[in-house]
Amino acid sequence: VKYFKPLGVTCTADLRIRDNIISAIEQDGYRPPHRVYPVGRLDKETSGLIILTSDGRLVNAVLRGERKQPKVYKVMVDGRLTDRQLQRLRDGVTIRTVAQRKGGGEGKVLVAKTKKCKVERIGPCACQMTLMEGRNRQIRKMMEVLGLTVVKLHRMEFMGIHLGDTDNSKGLMRPGDWANLDGEEMKLVKKALRAAEHDVQD
Repeated sequence: VKYFKPLGVTCTADLRIRDNIISAIEQDGYRPPHRVYPVGRLDKETSGLIILTSDGRLVNAVLRGERKQPKVYKVMVDGRLTDRQLQRLRDGVTIRTVAQRKGGGEGKVLVAKTKKCKVERIGPCACQMTLMEGRNRQIRKMMEVLGLTVVKLHRMEFMGIHLGDTDNSKGLMRPGDWANLDGEEMKLVKKALRAAEHDVQD
């Protein structure tokens, strides 16, 4: 199922945590027949597309190692973005991140340059970024290196699955909207699972 995560919702399946995503999507009308988990995370202050699944294989299939899938974000910052700053983002900047462990604990500290990514200007203070990696609070930290603060962060697409739809006949329009994946979207999921199984066999 895909879900338009509202601001203020925490991407955890732990029902003890206030504003967890499972309680949120249930309040928005989804009643999962099986226990479901979010595939990856969005910050509490970030809105947009998140996939939930009962198939634990999907997390490893799209978030681990060389199989990581593209994630597309709209980013708005508190100042004007120069062409030079956009190029720095494309080329990669050095940031410090802390890996998140299961259960919410902090893991290994990583100080490294971000991988090259696609960055397009969509306004004086806004851009669209496509990331393959997914380090903790990566976009916010990248903007901090440039002396900017993210004021709005919204994920539009993940692994080829869109929040909306190109012909506007379907898609999630408002925070809290959800929908079961359609046939074409399920093909993308099955393709990722097959690729992961092939890698394991190799």
